[in-house]
Amino acid sequence: MMKQILNGIKIVFQDKNSLRITTAGSLAIGYVFYWLLTRVTTIPAFFQMVRDGEFGQYSVAYAVIYWVTTLATVGIFGISVSILVWLWRHSLLGKAAGGGNAAGAFIGALGSACPVCGAFLLQALGVGAGMSAFPLQGLEFKFVSLGLIAGSTAIAARRVNRAVDCDECEDITKHQIKPAKTKLVVLPLEKLLVAGLTGLFLVNQLLITQIAAISGLPTGNVAKLFGVKTGSATVIIAPKLNPDGKTTSLVEQPTISEVSANPDTGNALSDAKVVMIATGKPFYAPDDIAFDDPINAQKKWGAYEQNIKLDSALEARYQKLISTMVCSYCCGGPTSVTTINRCGCAHAKAARGFFKFMLQNYGDKYSDDQLLGEGHRWYAIWYPKGMLEDYLLATGKSDALPHKTHGGAGSDGRHGL
Repeated sequence: MMKQILNGIKIVFQDKNSLRITTAGSLAIGYVFYWLLTRVTTIPAFFQMVRDGEFGQYSVAYAVIYWVTTLATVGIFGISVSILVWLWRHSLLGKAAGGGNAAGAFIGALGSACPVCGAFLLQALGVGAGMSAFPLQGLEFKFVSLGLIAGSTAIAARRVNRAVDCDECEDITKHQIKPAKTKLVVLPLEKLLVAGLTGLFLVNQLLITQIAAISGLPTGNVAKLFGVKTGSATVIIAPKLNPDGKTTSLVEQPTISEVSANPDTGNALSDAKVVMIATGKPFYAPDDIAFDDPINAQKKWGAYEQNIKLDSALEARYQKLISTMVCSYCCGGPTSVTTINRCGCAHAKAARGFFKFMLQNYGDKYSDDQLLGEGHRWYAIWYPKGMLEDYLLATGKSDALPHKTHGGAGSDGRHGL
């Protein structure tokens, strides 16, 4: 069979245009995957997360597999496009020949984003936790995508090989194409694609007890059948200034933005990302400020510090907030925390601008505790490693990501826990 596949590819590439088509197809799908990746992160940021161990114990192996499967998918997709164009030119292309290729490209697109931030397309489909919802953090989509595209390419290549007699394979352009003797079976591709994706989610359901709460699968009798519990959370674990004014304790604070509840997958770090790292654009955020673009959000929130003037009542609340929220992860020492009214970093400036904007526009709707918790929602995307470490420490799972000392963490570096 492999000989037939290779011979079919050889026949296709006897056409001088096939190399151009392959290159164009690979560049096109490669750009799509790159664009999807940049919706939530950057390539340098991806490798920084690898160095920081953000993808778990086998972070480096994850990155190698991610990029090898991505590049293989891109390359094989280009070859597949050339074969399909060849078949189309000779009127041998049916729905079955190209369906696996299209399905593979779509599923590959689902896995083309950073697991920490959440895949762009998965968010659009309602999977709020992105890649963190899956045991292999999205590599499942990579394997399925590569398998579908490779399989469809192999089937199409064999069809090319069967299009001519073996003694005519050396120069196909000199001979008339003969129709394949085998009957072409046209499959209902749309239904198969939906069934395949549904099956993929159900398989993950067997591994993750609360996948429906993340992916938005229907509840009720179907959910009960799998023991699914849906839920969401409007709280966050964050440091709170102790009465001594120098150290902090980890407490649960109310927030405005809602995230998925802890899915309890057995992977403590992935679960922590679900409940601590918000995604998307919150309803209250102006312009293009969103959790998915930390740098832009930092700059835009920071501008409001000087642009907004509050009345006396709101100013009093503002002063209380900025003298209460701490800048634990970049300033101060274990026993000398810095509050954001005394911190000169860009993140503290952004937090001050955020509080001014929220007080001016939503001061009558939300309490100081909710604003403080929401402020930490933004700190979680600016300092994800520190916030995740604190969450895992507070929930007794610090072995998943060893806790490192930081401002206000106390002499033991663990907030006294």
